[in-house]
Amino acid sequence: MSFEVEYFTLDLTDQTNEYVLLGGTPVTPDNVALDLIGGTAQALTGDFTANSTSIRWDNTSYNLNGVLMAGDKLRVIYDAS
Repeated sequence: MSFEVEYFTLDLTDQTNEYVLLGGTPVTPDNVALDLIGGTAQALTGDFTANSTSIRWDNTSYNLNGVLMAGDKLRVIYDAS
């Protein structure tokens, strides 16, 4: 395993798009961790979703939809072996 850790400070574009692009590709998108810096860990089932290129909260069924704002800081951890 080779864990990748990425940090994001959301800007207005990220806030509007409701996703961030990852620098690498998760081996298994179902095993991606998302933490709000100054907040708490988020649940992959319910708070956001991940795929091979991005972390998304762009659906009203996600708890982070409409919550994350420009200036918020995220930490994303995934296996990029």
